Amino acid sequence: MSRQIKEEKDYECRKPVICPEPEHPLPKPVLFECGNGGGFTYSAKTYCGKENNAICVCTPKTIANVNIDTARLYKPKIKVEFSSIIHFIPENYGHAQLEFDLVRCCKDFPECVIGTWTYEVEEDDKSAISFCFNYCDLSAFPGLCTYLVKIRPVLVRDATICVTNCQLAIFAQDN
Repeated sequence: MSRQIKEEKDYECRKPVICPEPEHPLPKPVLFECGNGGGFTYSAKTYCGKENNAICVCTPKTIANVNIDTARLYKPKIKVEFSSIIHFIPENYGHAQLEFDLVRCCKDFPECVIGTWTYEVEEDDKSAISFCFNYCDLSAFPGLCTYLVKIRPVLVRDATICVTNCQLAIFAQDN
């Protein structure tokens, strides 16, 4: 940052005065990318053994993804915002537990899970609840990266659970 020099009148002579640095730094450019993902439905009849209410063993499903290119940023810091709506429909009294994984895939680096959030519900009434999370990624690499949200049913018992309206937003800025 450059300092401004201004002339100030003095009774005897003119002398340069150095202005102080601004208290707040100038704003840095921000990159923004967003995307709408799909949704998935899990049911006790489909994904878990009804006879013994077994724990689900399922492959995670990608429900949202966004690409962002931070090649022009120095030590980028990334903010991730995810939102969805979870519909729970029990047969009588149901129970469900889902895990949401935030995954980062960057060029020349392996895919890695950078955060996991759990949603659990156990009740006898239908419900529709918003489920959201935010994450600040200070370990991001400059370049093209893909951020994914994957969902995995850990347990679905005597119920159907639907995840809809999945949205993912990524903000990036110089650190």
